[in-house]
Amino acid sequence: MSKQCAKLSGSDLVTMQSLVVKISNPDTVHAIAEAAKRQGTTPEAAALELLETAVLAQKPFEQIVEPIAQSFDESGMSEEELDDLVKQTQTAIREEKRRNK
Repeated sequence: MSKQCAKLSGSDLVTMQSLVVKISNPDTVHAIAEAAKRQGTTPEAAALELLETAVLAQKPFEQIVEPIAQSFDESGMSEEELDDLVKQTQTAIREEKRRNK
């Protein structure tokens, strides 16, 4: 895990690898517990996923997809080849859904 920095009080810079959060609002605690139950996971894991999703949502779209675009560029695959791959995958998924009905 890479170290991340967070600015705390004033000019104190602290290197953090984990953060402990206390959630006191009963409605929030209940909502997280219900989300965990639906997902088949722990409340802590559900809360972490919600928090990470909220943080990711703050990033510009270009920053989120940049690693994907870079990987595509490095792959050497053409846009036409990607289109064909997507169509083949869609067809395979549709066929599988029909078989499983």
